Amino acid sequence: MKSRRYSGILILATALSATVGAQEDGIDLDDLFNDDFEEQSTVSINDPFEKVNRAIFNFNDGVYDKVARPLARSYSNVMPDRVERGLANAFRNLKFPSRFTGNVLQARFGQAGKETGKFVLNTTVGLGGLFRPSDRFDSLQTSNEDIGQAFGTWGIGHGFYVIIPFMGPTSLRDFVADFGDDAVDPIPTPWSQIDDSQDRLIIRVVDITNRLPALMELYDSMRRSSIDPYSSVRDAYAQRRAREEAR
Repeated sequence: MKSRRYSGILILATALSATVGAQEDGIDLDDLFNDDFEEQSTVSINDPFEKVNRAIFNFNDGVYDKVARPLARSYSNVMPDRVERGLANAFRNLKFPSRFTGNVLQARFGQAGKETGKFVLNTTVGLGGLFRPSDRFDSLQTSNEDIGQAFGTWGIGHGFYVIIPFMGPTSLRDFVADFGDDAVDPIPTPWSQIDDSQDRLIIRVVDITNRLPALMELYDSMRRSSIDPYSSVRDAYAQRRAREEAR
Protein backbone atom coordinates (compact mmCIF):
# COMPACT_ATOMS: atom_id res chain seq x y z
CA MET A 1 0.00 0.00 0.00
CA LYS A 2 2.80 2.40 0.90
CA SER A 3 4.63 1.79 -2.36
CA ARG A 4 1.39 2.27 -4.32
CA ARG A 5 0.70 5.56 -2.55
CA TYR A 6 4.25 6.73 -3.18
CA SER A 7 3.95 5.81 -6.87
CA GLY A 8 0.78 7.90 -7.12
CA ILE A 9 2.51 10.91 -5.60
CA LEU A 10 5.42 10.46 -7.97
CA ILE A 11 3.13 10.37 -11.01
CA LEU A 12 1.30 13.51 -9.84
CA ALA A 13 4.55 15.36 -9.22
CA THR A 14 5.89 14.36 -12.62
CA ALA A 15 2.73 15.62 -14.33
CA LEU A 16 2.78 18.91 -12.45
CA SER A 17 6.47 19.32 -13.16
CA ALA A 18 5.82 18.92 -16.86
CA THR A 19 2.86 21.29 -16.73
CA VAL A 20 4.99 24.28 -15.82
CA GLY A 21 8.17 23.22 -17.53
CA ALA A 22 10.22 20.30 -16.30
CA GLN A 23 13.27 21.64 -18.05
CA GLU A 24 13.08 25.00 -16.53
CA ASP A 25 15.46 27.51 -17.99
CA GLY A 26 14.57 26.89 -21.60
CA ILE A 27 10.79 26.83 -21.54
CA ASP A 28 9.44 28.61 -18.49
CA LEU A 29 6.23 30.57 -19.01
CA ASP A 30 7.69 33.42 -16.99
CA ASP A 31 10.63 33.53 -19.40
CA LEU A 32 8.20 33.60 -22.31
CA PHE A 33 5.65 36.14 -21.20
CA ASN A 34 7.46 38.57 -18.94
CA ASP A 35 6.27 41.64 -20.90
CA ASP A 36 7.28 40.06 -24.23
CA PHE A 37 3.90 38.99 -25.57
CA GLU A 38 2.71 42.58 -25.83
CA GLU A 39 5.61 43.63 -28.03
CA GLN A 40 5.80 43.42 -31.80
CA SER A 41 8.09 40.51 -32.53
CA THR A 42 10.93 41.14 -34.96
CA VAL A 43 12.49 37.69 -34.51
CA SER A 44 11.21 34.53 -36.13
CA ILE A 45 11.88 30.85 -35.55
CA ASN A 46 11.52 27.97 -38.00
CA ASP A 47 8.26 26.11 -37.36
CA PRO A 48 8.01 23.25 -39.88
CA PHE A 49 5.75 21.19 -37.61
CA GLU A 50 3.18 23.90 -36.94
CA LYS A 51 0.14 21.67 -37.45
CA VAL A 52 1.36 19.13 -34.90
CA ASN A 53 2.61 21.85 -32.58
CA ARG A 54 -0.78 23.55 -32.58
CA ALA A 55 -2.50 20.31 -31.61
CA ILE A 56 -0.10 19.80 -28.72
CA PHE A 57 -0.45 23.45 -27.72
CA ASN A 58 -4.23 23.01 -27.44
CA PHE A 59 -3.74 19.84 -25.39
CA ASN A 60 -1.36 21.63 -23.04
CA ASP A 61 -3.82 24.50 -22.71
CA GLY A 62 -6.42 22.03 -21.49
CA VAL A 63 -3.99 20.61 -18.93
CA TYR A 64 -3.25 24.11 -17.63
CA ASP A 65 -6.98 24.81 -17.39
CA LYS A 66 -7.96 21.56 -15.65
CA VAL A 67 -4.91 20.93 -13.43
CA ALA A 68 -2.52 23.85 -13.06
CA ARG A 69 -4.98 26.73 -12.70
CA PRO A 70 -7.17 25.19 -9.93
CA LEU A 71 -4.07 24.15 -8.00
CA ALA A 72 -2.52 27.58 -8.39
CA ARG A 73 -5.70 29.27 -7.17
CA SER A 74 -5.95 27.04 -4.10
CA TYR A 75 -2.30 27.48 -3.23
CA SER A 76 -2.43 31.26 -3.60
CA ASN A 77 -5.47 31.44 -1.31
CA VAL A 78 -3.73 29.70 1.60
CA MET A 79 -0.09 30.71 1.24
CA PRO A 80 1.07 34.16 2.44
CA ASP A 81 2.80 36.25 -0.22
CA ARG A 82 5.89 36.61 1.93
CA VAL A 83 6.31 32.85 2.13
CA GLU A 84 5.82 32.50 -1.63
CA ARG A 85 8.52 35.09 -2.27
CA GLY A 86 10.92 33.45 0.15
CA LEU A 87 10.52 30.04 -1.43
CA ALA A 88 10.89 31.51 -4.92
CA ASN A 89 14.11 33.20 -3.83
CA ALA A 90 15.48 29.98 -2.36
CA PHE A 91 14.81 27.93 -5.48
CA ARG A 92 16.23 30.64 -7.69
CA ASN A 93 19.36 30.57 -5.56
CA LEU A 94 19.68 26.83 -6.20
CA LYS A 95 19.86 27.54 -9.95
CA PHE A 96 23.28 29.11 -9.44
CA PRO A 97 25.21 26.22 -11.11
CA SER A 98 23.32 26.65 -14.38
CA ARG A 99 23.85 30.41 -14.48
CA PHE A 100 27.52 30.00 -13.52
CA THR A 101 28.11 27.37 -16.22
CA GLY A 102 26.32 29.47 -18.84
CA ASN A 103 28.65 32.37 -18.12
CA VAL A 104 31.81 30.24 -18.11
CA LEU A 105 30.91 28.64 -21.46
CA GLN A 106 30.70 32.16 -22.91
CA ALA A 107 34.02 33.13 -21.30
CA ARG A 108 32.16 35.71 -19.20
CA PHE A 109 34.33 35.06 -16.18
CA GLY A 110 33.58 38.38 -14.54
CA GLN A 111 29.85 37.60 -14.65
CA ALA A 112 30.55 34.10 -13.33
CA GLY A 113 32.39 35.69 -10.41
CA LYS A 114 29.43 37.96 -9.69
CA GLU A 115 27.08 34.96 -9.74
CA THR A 116 29.35 33.24 -7.24
CA GLY A 117 29.34 36.28 -5.00
CA LYS A 118 25.54 36.50 -5.16
CA PHE A 119 25.20 32.83 -4.32
CA VAL A 120 27.52 33.02 -1.32
CA LEU A 121 25.89 36.18 0.04
CA ASN A 122 22.32 34.97 -0.46
CA THR A 123 23.08 31.52 0.95
CA THR A 124 24.75 32.84 4.11
CA VAL A 125 23.30 36.25 4.98
CA GLY A 126 20.09 35.44 3.09
CA LEU A 127 19.48 32.27 5.13
CA GLY A 128 19.78 29.70 2.39
CA GLY A 129 18.50 32.04 -0.28
CA LEU A 130 15.15 32.86 1.36
CA PHE A 131 16.20 36.52 1.19
CA ARG A 132 18.21 38.31 -1.50
CA PRO A 133 20.62 40.76 0.16
CA SER A 134 22.58 40.73 -3.12
CA ASP A 135 19.89 42.97 -4.64
CA ARG A 136 21.28 45.85 -2.58
CA PHE A 137 24.64 45.71 -4.39
CA ASP A 138 24.79 47.04 -7.95
CA SER A 139 28.18 45.40 -8.41
CA LEU A 140 26.57 41.96 -8.08
CA GLN A 141 23.79 42.43 -10.64
CA THR A 142 23.98 40.07 -13.62
CA SER A 143 21.78 38.83 -16.46
CA ASN A 144 20.40 35.30 -16.41
CA GLU A 145 22.48 32.89 -18.44
CA ASP A 146 22.04 29.24 -19.34
CA ILE A 147 23.67 26.67 -21.57
CA GLY A 148 21.21 27.28 -24.41
CA GLN A 149 22.30 30.92 -24.52
CA ALA A 150 25.92 29.79 -24.60
CA PHE A 151 25.14 27.61 -27.61
CA GLY A 152 23.53 30.61 -29.27
CA THR A 153 26.61 32.78 -28.78
CA TRP A 154 28.68 29.98 -30.32
CA GLY A 155 26.65 30.39 -33.50
CA ILE A 156 24.39 27.37 -33.02
CA GLY A 157 20.91 28.19 -34.29
CA HIS A 158 17.63 27.05 -32.79
CA GLY A 159 17.08 24.39 -35.44
CA PHE A 160 13.30 24.23 -35.26
CA TYR A 161 10.52 25.16 -32.89
CA VAL A 162 8.61 22.42 -31.10
CA ILE A 163 5.85 22.13 -28.51
CA ILE A 164 6.42 19.23 -26.12
CA PRO A 165 3.37 17.61 -24.49
CA PHE A 166 2.87 19.03 -20.98
CA MET A 167 6.21 20.85 -21.08
CA GLY A 168 5.41 23.52 -23.63
CA PRO A 169 7.53 25.45 -26.16
CA THR A 170 11.23 25.06 -26.85
CA SER A 171 13.61 24.65 -29.75
CA LEU A 172 15.81 21.72 -30.71
CA ARG A 173 18.90 23.58 -29.52
CA ASP A 174 17.44 24.67 -26.20
CA PHE A 175 15.90 21.25 -25.58
CA VAL A 176 19.35 19.63 -25.88
CA ALA A 177 20.92 22.38 -23.78
CA ASP A 178 18.39 21.79 -21.01
CA PHE A 179 19.97 18.42 -20.32
CA GLY A 180 23.24 20.24 -19.68
CA ASP A 181 21.45 22.62 -17.31
CA ASP A 182 19.98 19.65 -15.46
CA ALA A 183 23.40 18.03 -15.22
CA VAL A 184 24.69 20.93 -13.09
CA ASP A 185 21.43 21.43 -11.17
CA PRO A 186 21.55 19.94 -7.64
CA ILE A 187 17.95 18.64 -7.72
CA PRO A 188 17.04 16.78 -10.96
CA THR A 189 17.86 13.11 -11.46
CA PRO A 190 20.03 11.33 -12.44
CA TRP A 191 22.67 13.89 -11.48
CA SER A 192 21.04 15.01 -8.22
CA GLN A 193 23.17 15.75 -5.18
CA ILE A 194 20.22 14.73 -2.99
CA ASP A 195 20.38 11.00 -2.32
CA ASP A 196 16.87 10.38 -1.04
CA SER A 197 14.35 10.16 -3.89
CA GLN A 198 11.48 11.14 -1.60
CA ASP A 199 13.33 14.30 -0.55
CA ARG A 200 13.88 15.17 -4.22
CA LEU A 201 10.20 14.64 -4.88
CA ILE A 202 9.12 16.90 -2.01
CA ILE A 203 11.51 19.66 -3.09
CA ARG A 204 10.32 19.39 -6.68
CA VAL A 205 6.63 19.56 -5.74
CA VAL A 206 7.16 22.57 -3.46
CA ASP A 207 9.10 24.43 -6.16
CA ILE A 208 6.52 23.74 -8.86
CA THR A 209 3.49 24.51 -6.70
CA ASN A 210 5.01 27.76 -5.45
CA ARG A 211 5.60 28.98 -9.01
CA LEU A 212 2.19 28.11 -10.38
CA PRO A 213 0.18 31.23 -9.37
CA ALA A 214 2.53 33.67 -11.11
CA LEU A 215 2.89 31.43 -14.15
CA MET A 216 -0.84 31.02 -14.60
CA GLU A 217 -1.42 34.76 -14.22
CA LEU A 218 1.09 35.46 -16.98
CA TYR A 219 -0.34 32.73 -19.19
CA ASP A 220 -3.90 34.01 -18.76
CA SER A 221 -2.79 37.56 -19.59
CA MET A 222 -1.22 36.28 -22.80
CA ARG A 223 -4.30 34.30 -23.80
CA ARG A 224 -6.72 37.18 -23.15
CA SER A 225 -4.72 39.74 -25.13
CA SER A 226 -3.90 37.65 -28.18
CA ILE A 227 -6.02 36.73 -31.19
CA ASP A 228 -3.78 33.72 -31.87
CA PRO A 229 -2.20 32.50 -28.60
CA TYR A 230 -0.11 29.90 -30.40
CA SER A 231 1.65 32.47 -32.59
CA SER A 232 2.01 34.79 -29.62
CA VAL A 233 3.81 32.14 -27.58
CA ARG A 234 6.05 31.16 -30.49
CA ASP A 235 7.04 34.75 -31.27
CA ALA A 236 7.55 35.58 -27.60
CA TYR A 237 9.83 32.55 -27.21
CA ALA A 238 11.99 33.50 -30.19
CA GLN A 239 12.14 37.16 -29.20
CA ARG A 240 12.98 36.42 -25.58
CA ARG A 241 15.82 34.05 -26.43
CA ALA A 242 17.26 36.43 -29.02
CA ARG A 243 17.27 39.27 -26.52
CA GLU A 244 18.94 37.11 -23.86
CA GLU A 245 21.69 36.05 -26.26
CA ALA A 246 22.35 39.69 -27.20
CA ARG A 247 23.03 40.79 -23.62
